[in-house]
Amino acid sequence: MQLKTKKRGIASALGVMTAGLLAGTPVYGQIGDEIITTSAQPNHETPEPQAPQSTEFDDDTYTDEGLIRLNGAVLVYKEDGGRVQAIEPVVGVTYNFDDQSSLSLKFTADILTGASPYGATPWRETQTLIDPPSTGASGSKTNTVVSTNVPPDVLPLATGFSDQRYAVDIGYSSPWGEGRTVSLSGGVSKERDYKSFYGNVGYSQEFNQKNTTFTAAVNFEYDISSPPGGHPRPLSLADGSLNPENRHKTVIGGLVGISQVMNRHWLAQLNYNLSSSSGYHSDPYRVTSVVDGVTGGPVRYLYEARPDKRLRQSIYFGNKIAIGSSVVDASIRGYHDDWGINSATINLAVRIPITDRFYIKPGGRYYTQSAADFFNYYLVDGAPLPQFTSPDSRLDKFSAVTGSLMLGYKTSRTGELYLRFGRYEPSAKTSTTNAPGYLSGRDLFSGTASSSLVVGYTYAFR
Repeated sequence: MQLKTKKRGIASALGVMTAGLLAGTPVYGQIGDEIITTSAQPNHETPEPQAPQSTEFDDDTYTDEGLIRLNGAVLVYKEDGGRVQAIEPVVGVTYNFDDQSSLSLKFTADILTGASPYGATPWRETQTLIDPPSTGASGSKTNTVVSTNVPPDVLPLATGFSDQRYAVDIGYSSPWGEGRTVSLSGGVSKERDYKSFYGNVGYSQEFNQKNTTFTAAVNFEYDISSPPGGHPRPLSLADGSLNPENRHKTVIGGLVGISQVMNRHWLAQLNYNLSSSSGYHSDPYRVTSVVDGVTGGPVRYLYEARPDKRLRQSIYFGNKIAIGSSVVDASIRGYHDDWGINSATINLAVRIPITDRFYIKPGGRYYTQSAADFFNYYLVDGAPLPQFTSPDSRLDKFSAVTGSLMLGYKTSRTGELYLRFGRYEPSAKTSTTNAPGYLSGRDLFSGTASSSLVVGYTYAFR
């Protein structure tokens, strides 16, 4: 089920976490751990593990020209408190031709299970919430109204969901004259109730004796949301009444950037990214509580409503710096959108060779963001309804710290086995001191900590 509360965000985050693992063609994004993908969540609040990447500072350098590279990786993701669990295998192959062009294919599968917040607030008594319509084992969609009793004093969670996502990507890159490269890529992602079609065109130009590279790219995405039973009317009573029509979203984005060899030990990159989306942005499964202004108890539940347009901008500055035999990845990213979210991300990782074959790469990441203009933990009964509202924790004001450790082992000149562990810890910044009654001072943040493990292998041959 496509968006069973925050499941859709998890699927997108997993895509980001493994996007760098099997990048066969040039990714016109950032160096380091930040990756540009059209389907990624705009606020990158989850860890983003990335596979080993060769750099200009490696002692044992080689090129894949004329080789076929096979890649395989498995991501295991688990949230604390019995929330979402996911397994994502990824396999890919890249054909590197003698003329420096390349063709890549990648297949991704996500298997997700667990529990996710409804969006409603807790209460001292048992609450009854309407479950989203289900998709049967045969793939048939039903619109039977089923309710769940939520125990007192706990965050309401929709339990027992299970879903799968499959994605296929293809990319081609080729030289286009002296110092110029063009690339084309596209793909499709499919879930039981969500489909996404996307494409990218990129161009890069080297100059200044190949010390400077200009990059530009445009991307397009078209999404179809088709949950079982249909979509709710925004801010309507959460009683299971749905409109059977599908909803659509279109995303158009662009990126311009420049990378510069500052000296023989330092490579820097500066990117600007702009993205505009229009269409259906709401989560059809998420509800918000309308509470009594005195007691804080639930009066009724409404489906959320988000704007149908969004403009996003980000600036990224990344660096790779060789210090002796080690390589430091350091980056900072600023983000702004017209929903009112401003965020900053700081990444730092160090690749440390232990032997000629073995290395470690510890890393840390700090993320902070403001809340969306229409974010609300709850609405108060009797107050005028806003045009838009959502209790989604990804739109809340919060910060997060991620720690990671990668271990890599070169099995041969063109082969490498790697393992990466990540731990993500979020914390809310929105005060509930002035909340009514029972909710006053209570932690209403529905974000949760998570752990991830990536195991992968890459090998090139003729």
